[in-house]
Amino acid sequence: MPDAAVLATILLVVGLFLVAVELMVPSFGLIGTSAALCLVISAWSAYQAWWTRQPTFFWTYLTVLLAGIPVSFFGSLYLIQHTTLGSFVILRAQNNREDGPSPKMQSHLHELIGKSGKTVSPLTPGGMVEVQGERHHAECAGPIVDSGLPIEVTGTRGTRLVVRRSTGPSDADTPGDSRSNSNGLADSGSVSTTSGELDFDVPDNYTDS
Repeated sequence: MPDAAVLATILLVVGLFLVAVELMVPSFGLIGTSAALCLVISAWSAYQAWWTRQPTFFWTYLTVLLAGIPVSFFGSLYLIQHTTLGSFVILRAQNNREDGPSPKMQSHLHELIGKSGKTVSPLTPGGMVEVQGERHHAECAGPIVDSGLPIEVTGTRGTRLVVRRSTGPSDADTPGDSRSNSNGLADSGSVSTTSGELDFDVPDNYTDS
């Protein structure tokens, strides 16, 4: 069995190391329990080794123990937050500034709000649209919009445009329908005009009878 002083020193170092590791490795308290057990045994061994024979050593040991626990705890926190070691221990949140659109792109997308365009592919709800001759990724909050239909930009979401089906004149009667309607009116007028003419000759003696 090792000497009590040696055991106290070894377990003190191991215990303080486990206190630091507890913050880095998820163990459901197993590492923390092991650290506490090592420190308790270390303190008992130090008491047996130095309390009666060398009290100065014991008080020095006790000072190192009481100061080493918070130093190990906060030192571990510092390493996690300010060194590359933290990237291997915890998953950091994504940086929206890096992953999102650049300020220049965001400004350009905002300039398209209120502009009209058409769908290049069906929006289900995401797809491609063409606005002012440029193609952009877009999404719509409403029902599915087929390809080739008019849309209006209502906002932005990241690098995508938020659009809706346009309710402007493009959704009204098409020029073909207008022509058909005008032709229909013209046809009906021609019918009414020609309807007064008979398609047979009236005899000259019709009034004599």
